[in-house]
Amino acid sequence: MPSDSPHAVFLSYASQDAEAAARLCAALRAAGVEVWFDQNELGGGDAWDNKIRKQIAECALFVPVISAATQARLEGYFRIEWKLAAQRTHAMAEAKPFLLPVVIDATRDAEAHVPAEFKAVQWTRLPDGEASEKFCARVKTLLGPEMEPGRPRPAERGEAAASPTSPHSRRRLPAAAWIAAALALVVAVSLWLRRPASESPPPADLRRDASATTPPAAAQKSIAVLAFKNLSGDPAREFFSDGLSEAVTDVLGRVPGLKVVGSASAFSFKGKSASIPEIARQLGVTHLVDGTVIQDGQTVRITAKLIQADGFQVWVSDKLERESKNIFALHDEVAGLIAKNLSLKLGASSAASKAAVNPQAFELYVQGRQAWAMRNADGYNRAEELLTQALQLDQNFARAHAGLADVRMLRAFTEHRIGQLRQRQAPEFAQIRRDIDRALALDPNSSDAYAGLGFLEMLQWNPPPAEHALRLALKLNPNNANAHHWLSDLMCSIGQIDESLAAGKLATELDPLAPVNAGSYASILFMIGRYEESFAVIDRALAVQPDASVPLLVKIATLARLGRVADAVQTSRKLVDDDWRLLAFALGNMKFETEQLLPKVSDHEARWIALESLGRHDEAMRTIDPAGMVFPDASFILFLDTFDPVRSDPRMTKIVADYGLTEAHARAQAWRAAHPPEKPAAK
Repeated sequence: MPSDSPHAVFLSYASQDAEAAARLCAALRAAGVEVWFDQNELGGGDAWDNKIRKQIAECALFVPVISAATQARLEGYFRIEWKLAAQRTHAMAEAKPFLLPVVIDATRDAEAHVPAEFKAVQWTRLPDGEASEKFCARVKTLLGPEMEPGRPRPAERGEAAASPTSPHSRRRLPAAAWIAAALALVVAVSLWLRRPASESPPPADLRRDASATTPPAAAQKSIAVLAFKNLSGDPAREFFSDGLSEAVTDVLGRVPGLKVVGSASAFSFKGKSASIPEIARQLGVTHLVDGTVIQDGQTVRITAKLIQADGFQVWVSDKLERESKNIFALHDEVAGLIAKNLSLKLGASSAASKAAVNPQAFELYVQGRQAWAMRNADGYNRAEELLTQALQLDQNFARAHAGLADVRMLRAFTEHRIGQLRQRQAPEFAQIRRDIDRALALDPNSSDAYAGLGFLEMLQWNPPPAEHALRLALKLNPNNANAHHWLSDLMCSIGQIDESLAAGKLATELDPLAPVNAGSYASILFMIGRYEESFAVIDRALAVQPDASVPLLVKIATLARLGRVADAVQTSRKLVDDDWRLLAFALGNMKFETEQLLPKVSDHEARWIALESLGRHDEAMRTIDPAGMVFPDASFILFLDTFDPVRSDPRMTKIVADYGLTEAHARAQAWRAAHPPEKPAAK
């Protein structure tokens, strides 16, 4: 082939790696690929130098060979070649494949002495330069359709290695231009994603970390939106980029057939150095969205990337430049492009997303939701303050109304568990319902508002309307992890344990690193006697938030049931509240510890379960206040073996009947008979 071939590969290497480079060159040439690699011409001089520079400027792919030898040599002509290739990428489009680094030994990419542009793309590991047939086929695909007749171009297959980000343009992109580019990418990546599920994944020799790819349990089309990086240089703008990520998650959640992990889990990797394969493995997804945001006054520039779980970048948006005054419309636009590139159709967009929103109000909303996710008193107070401020700026902000309702409900629920607040008489319930009604009036398609309505009905012990609202929330957004979590709790409290387990498991999959979801699911597993499973779920939750109260409580009880009483006592020291500690001891059948702590606790519910666990049934029945019971109490009654000795007690039968649980109780006991619990380990 002539030296000016548009399909040539430039092979760059240190002289110590000549043999490995020669093997790589031979394999590629045998596959019909032209390789610019001629040891005889390495004689130096201006003519030779000019030729090398010309070849780097004209080659189709640049393949640097990286090794211990290049690590040891901090100077060398190959470093000039590397810098020239890196500089050339600055004038290239985001999706154009050019750099294809090859590592021939155990050199780690994170520690390699290479240009930064090399680290922005995927590396291939070919020990000693032995190139596989798959690698050669991969190179031919990247070189273009002329090299492989009948095959789409690399960008169309979503397999192009990522080139570095080019400098941000100061010129606004014409609408027609970005729409045309987006549509082209839509078609290209859609074709790639429509391949049969049985088609094998990219070969192992092209993966950055073959041992950390997505586990088999990941859905065929599943995604997590990582926190967009704020490149504005102003930390105060951080919440805008976070808000964009959260909103894109919400919009994608309404896509039929697409599993979307919640932002609480996806955001846990913010600022960390975990690799793409590791993040995808922990979140259980096949794709990730990553991106950058630059906000300059009222102008926002956004770049989004769609990345496979093995690290391959399959789609890059053009840099979208928009006015920030209509934030939700911008969110819908970015999410729409991503969804289309997954060859899926967006569900009905929220009505509120079409309205202009005060940017400052939106930032306050994002901060409030993040504070709410802490699930503690300080977080609730901070969230209420921030969301109230958001509504002062924009009274028609539906999400802020729904968020404020969630804050008030979760706080009331927490206070009940610790302070015996009578839920049916809680004065704030009227205000909570007004918040939800207002949110739904502003946005009739708000999944969050309907989920909140379902939780409110649960708190007031109205199971049928609670179930209706939660199922409507999931119809509007099948990926609403909170709705799945609360539906799981509800189904358990009415004896529908199989549905409860399915919803609880899905909630943990949709937000796998959210301790509240894991804690709830683990507590249900505990109640039905699946202690080992419960323990595994709890450990995942506590790895994220070591001081989370519900997971700690369930872990203490589970440890005790598994015979590890000393470990349970040690873990109990992490619980700061005696009410929770007593409940943990009682659920774990830790009779000595329960007896010691009981006199110090006044909470009726904790004392009730503690007295039952000690066999002091008459005293327990005098302690419980049926008017103060809420849905978790029903789950305890239905499934906990602690209540087996009093199931036929007329007083317990009356409580079951008063709460409309007679049929639920019968279902639960039939299920328990068919699914005996694990036998607790001997103490």
